Amino acid sequence: MKKKVTISQVAEQAGVSKTTISRFLNGQYGNMSKETKERIASIIEELNYRPSRQAQALKSKRSYLIGVVVADISNMYSSLLLKGIGAVLERNGYQMIIMDAANSVKQERSLLEKLLDQGVEAIILQASSRNAENYQFIQDYNIPLLLVDRQTEPVIWPLVTTNNQETVEEILHQALQKDYQKVLVVSEPLQDVTTREVRYHTVKNVTEKMGKKQELLEVTSETNLKPLIFAELKNPERTLLFASNGRVLMELLTILIENKIDIPQQIGITGFDDWNLTALVGPGITSIEQQSQQIGEVAAEKLVNFLKNSEELEQEIIVPAKVQWRKSI
Repeated sequence: MKKKVTISQVAEQAGVSKTTISRFLNGQYGNMSKETKERIASIIEELNYRPSRQAQALKSKRSYLIGVVVADISNMYSSLLLKGIGAVLERNGYQMIIMDAANSVKQERSLLEKLLDQGVEAIILQASSRNAENYQFIQDYNIPLLLVDRQTEPVIWPLVTTNNQETVEEILHQALQKDYQKVLVVSEPLQDVTTREVRYHTVKNVTEKMGKKQELLEVTSETNLKPLIFAELKNPERTLLFASNGRVLMELLTILIENKIDIPQQIGITGFDDWNLTALVGPGITSIEQQSQQIGEVAAEKLVNFLKNSEELEQEIIVPAKVQWRKSI
């Protein structure tokens, strides 16, 4: 059995003290020179040194654990978000504990309590509830909380999200220059998530200002969308479908393409694409691509800087989405 490499061996070969190695592993570089950091990194790689996180935690009385709770892990948005968070935490010596709330506020509460029991140093949360009162107990434990994607009410904790209002306005101002008379917003229930509400009200405001009609269709995973879309196709008014998230957009596209509905001649479609797949669908779908992985990276970087360097967390950090102009409107 191969003998485990020790911190003393790494320090000896790098020509520095064990304290310097420990500071390097914890990202506490201080006045450490670039050459020293590069030499230590090279020796660690050469010796395949793996520090004991448990020993580090016991010595420093820190856990180096960050809890991350997403609303629905089956959503591609969550997968990319976690990829971004994980990459930054790994680089900075933290471990990520991933929890899936499955869109259940009750389950989310249970998971958050488990994270507190495990001694996490901070929590990144895609909130399943808009009610800030549901998360007050985390603040009572004095554990830093950073929200992603969705704000809670009233505003208490910092949030990393995308520029929802700006991108919806941009895409609708262009789309409604064409001969659409109506925008049908298809969204999961607004009352659950502030982001959906912001998107819907932005559509409503723009359509009203431009003298067009708008209608809201709230759906769940149980809703049979096909007859509703076919009913809309019989409407003499030319309609633009606006999907409020990637799951809804893909469900609408599946119906239109499987039933050979001509896009955009029979009906136009646009919306939020969480998966960055709309270039590959139909005639190419004009969409708002959220930078989910980048949102995760920014959230993790901000949190790490707060934990390591006490850098203040901004109340709201915007990671701009990209509007992709294609042929569906």
